[in-house]
This record gives sequence, structure tokens and C-alpha cells, in this order.
Amino acid sequence: MRGEIGMHLAKLSIRNFRNFAAIDIPLTRNVVLLGENRVGKSNLLFAIRLIFDLALPDSVRQLKLSDFWDGCDLAENPQIEVHLDFADFDNDDALVALLTDFRTADDPEVARLSYVYRKRPEISGAPQSSEDCEFIIYGGGDESRSVPYTVRRRIALDILSALRDAEGQLASWRSSPLRPLLEEAVATVSQSELDSVAADLEEANSKVESFPSVKELEEALRSGILELAGTAHDIDTRLRFASTDPQRLFRLISIFIDGGKRGISEASLGSTNVVLIALKLAEFAWRRQKNERNYSLLCIEEPEAHLHPQLQRAVFDKLFQNADDSQALFVTSHSPTLAAAAPLRSIVNLRSANGASQAFSLAALPVTDDELDDIERYLTSTRSELLFARGVIFVEGDAEEALLPGFADAEGHNLDQLGITVCNVAGTNFTPYVKLAGSLGLPFAVVTDWDPLDGTKPPLGKARTLGIYDAYCEVSGAPPLTPENRMWCETADFASFNEWWAEAGIFLNEQTFEVAVANTPNLLQALLDILDEQGFGPKRTARIANWRSGTKVDPDQLLAMIADIGKGRLSAKLGKKLMGLFTPPTYIASAIQFVVSRA
Repeated sequence: MRGEIGMHLAKLSIRNFRNFAAIDIPLTRNVVLLGENRVGKSNLLFAIRLIFDLALPDSVRQLKLSDFWDGCDLAENPQIEVHLDFADFDNDDALVALLTDFRTADDPEVARLSYVYRKRPEISGAPQSSEDCEFIIYGGGDESRSVPYTVRRRIALDILSALRDAEGQLASWRSSPLRPLLEEAVATVSQSELDSVAADLEEANSKVESFPSVKELEEALRSGILELAGTAHDIDTRLRFASTDPQRLFRLISIFIDGGKRGISEASLGSTNVVLIALKLAEFAWRRQKNERNYSLLCIEEPEAHLHPQLQRAVFDKLFQNADDSQALFVTSHSPTLAAAAPLRSIVNLRSANGASQAFSLAALPVTDDELDDIERYLTSTRSELLFARGVIFVEGDAEEALLPGFADAEGHNLDQLGITVCNVAGTNFTPYVKLAGSLGLPFAVVTDWDPLDGTKPPLGKARTLGIYDAYCEVSGAPPLTPENRMWCETADFASFNEWWAEAGIFLNEQTFEVAVANTPNLLQALLDILDEQGFGPKRTARIANWRSGTKVDPDQLLAMIADIGKGRLSAKLGKKLMGLFTPPTYIASAIQFVVSRA
């Protein structure tokens, strides 16, 4: 009996394999694997295939010494290890029967399948070639529990490679996912009905062969082949529509498009790939229905190479919402469009550091459902670049978002070239976004305001800063604040507080961004020019003139004028005037440098 929660991959661990020294990745039902080129996405997928891809022969599972991570010392007899954990299978009796022998001792609700490649026990010294090594596949953390063929047949993986030939795969009777579906459909057709169709085809073939020009061509071809091959090897060729063997008739059935007018070979590459994916899923469902398979993992490499952005969104929106929990997806991608369509907890990000690739999973991202919804709405196809960034600067509003790239240019840093994204959280609730960045292993800075209140209450920026750091500690393992540190923060003045927290990547402005612009000498004149252009009345015009002549800018009066213009409109005007030529406020420059030095 099946429950509401179906089996899924719960964790993947890899040791000493190609890009990977050691990674442990929590997973959810569907997985979207992101990362730059050469960071190991295909290698990670291949590691999973080593365990339970039926199409992978043992000759390929017998790896080479070059498959060891470069940091391995072969004299120390390292092992390549891949461990895959399955969870939530107890509600399916068939899966329990398959996996119960492979439950782990530390968590009986988890079943583990493992692949290990290592030096043979009889070899002394470091291995000299792959012949000195062997592989084993076992379960439950116990090498004596070998995984039988039955398990790998009923819990199976299919892969659509990045350089796949969808048209060729559909055209090949042996490999087409349409084959079992057709065999099932035709099995219900009687022999007499097949014979009748064969007779009709024979009649059509005879008519074609009777045309003088066709008959002449057929005889010329047949005689030419006979002359080359001789009678002993003659294959008796004919020109006809198709074989009329009743047992082979159904093999002639194929998919046509445009209402049957054109074959699949005339479809676009993207459409052909959609057909292939749909047929694969239909094949999985059929095998499940016929009790041939209990769980199917479809791995698709770089679907964006074959699908237009709108088609990516349409296809994967439906795939990720597929309610059949006996099927799951594992997708590798560079596409912000696909990443935006994916459930956030399905994201796994690979990053290279210190000679090995590291993996960061959002499967256990500690946010509330409302925060999760907010982040997923934020990650539209234009903002999901955050998931691919090398660093991120979080800001409160539109003005900072619009101007910060120009400020970075003035400091000699092109954020796009460096892979650094400016993320506008549209407010002061930074914590879910900081958790996202921390979970992805992204270096980040937060640019926010001190927000002073009256003298009886602490500035809002203090509690906000502590909340940001607490959120980061929750996902990163960074040491939390001590009670003494918290007590110090409660009494610290702005200068001391800002200097201390800048070390952690949190940069505060004493009042607001616009006031900071006014307090930056080489920005003030541009700001005053914009205010002058608004045609304010005599009182405000006089204030602007006084500020221009050196009178200190009154923050409240300035913000009142800006409110009449609109912060978004003001930032757009400032952006045009500055054009990256003006030095930013100090705290902005420090935030930029903080992320640039770590990205």
C-alpha cells in the first residue's frame, strides 16, 4: 500500500572521485544541479550511475587510476566511494522487500547502496594500474550484503546525455521508449486483424511495384547487387512501403507531427526532446503499472541546450509538479530559466575551491513556508542569476540596486565580469536571503541602515544585524555570538558597531542611503542638480542653494524632497549623472571590496 510520501534520494556522499575529495549532499525528490563548467556536474551524475544504472557495463564500473581525486596519495591505499541513501520507502511493500536488507544501522528508516573502488587485497604497495584495483557494490554499510541484479532492475536510472540524439533514439526500435508501449498496445490486436492489415499493405506494395519506372529501377538495383555479391550472398531486394510480415507490422508505427503530415525527423530539436522526455515518463509509468520497476530516476543533462526558455519553463513546471512519486528527476543545468522554475529545495550548487569541488544543497534550507514562497517568487528568470553567482551584495531598495554597479565600476570592479550579483530584498528582512546565500556557500555582504530612533530606544539596525548573523550561523556552522558579544552590541555606538560588524560582511549607513549620498562630497553636487531640476518652490530652492554653498544638509528636509520625487526616480536620475565616475559612500565601497576579495 502506497502512502502520501514516496521514496526519494535522501543523501549522496562521494569520496576521492575525480573533482570530489569529500562531499555529503542532502537531497529531495527532484534535484537540479547547478555549477560552472568543469566543476563536476557530469562526474557527480556518473557517480550515481556507478551504483544503479543498468545500462552501465561492469567494464565501465572498473575505473582507472586517473579517476582518483588528484589530491589522493595512492601509496596510502585510498578508496573511491559513492553512497546513496533512500528514504520514505516504508509505505511501499515492494520497496520494503527490495531495500529492507540494506537499512543502515544508525537509521533503520534509511537504506544505503554503495559503490567502492580500491586496491585488490593481494596487491602490495601502491597500485600501478586499474588491473590492481577492484570495485564492489553493496548495501546497508556492510560489504557482505551484495546488491543483486533484481534491485538494480527495479530501482533504475535512465540518462539523457547533454549530447543526446533524440531523433536517433526515437527511430531506433531497440532503444526507443515507445517500444514497450507499442508492444503492450499491439498485444491486444488479434492475428486476423494483423493479417488483414498485412494484406492491404501487400496490395499497396504491388501497385507501386507495377509502375514501369519503379519496376525498372527495382530490377536495376537488384541486378547490380546480385552482380556484386553473387548468388550465394544475394539479398533479393525490393522497393516497397514496408515489410508485410504481420509480426513486424507494429514496428512500422512511429510518431508523426502536424496532424500526421510530417515525421518526427522534421520536428525541431526542442520538440523532439520534449517528445523523448514525455515518452520516457510514459515508459516509467508503464513499467510501474506492469510491476517491472518500482522506482525510476530520469537524469537529463543540460536541457537548455535543446529547449527555448519559454519551453523550458512550460516543460519543467509540469515535470517538477508531477504527482507520481515513483518517478524523479535529476537535472544538470546552466539555465537561470530552469533554475527559477525549480522548487528551491531541489537546488544543489557545485563550486570549486582548493583543488576540489564542494557541494551546497538547499534541501534543508531552514526557512518558513512563507519565507520559502517569498524567495521563490523573487527568483524570477532575471533574478535567479543569484543561484549562479560567485558573490552577492544584499541591499534594501531600488536606489542601492540601481547605483551599486556604477559605484563598483568607479572602484575598478565590473560586477558582471566578477560574477557578483546585487540583490534587492525590497525592505529590511534580510534573514531568508542570507540563509540562502550561506547555504549556497556564497560570499556576501549586507548593506543596510542604522535606522536610529529617539534616544530612549536602540537603533533598528542593531537588532537587524544580530538577526542577520544568527541566520548565517544557522546554515554555515559559523560560531554564534557569545553572551558577552551580545551585551557589547547593546551598548556600542555607531562607529564601533559598524567597524566590528564590517568584519562579518554587514555594512551600516548611519541614516539612509540618500543621506549618505548627500554626505559624500563628490556625490552631493549631482544630487543637488537633480533637486534643482524639480522646480521646487522658493523655500526649498533656497535650501538647495544653501546646501550647495556649504551649509550642512538637513536629513529630514532632504528626505522630504526625495519623497516628492520618489526614490526610484531619483536613483534613475543619479545613475545617469554618475555613470560610474564618482566615488561611492565609504560603507558602500567597503561592502563592494569585501565581496570582490572573496568571490
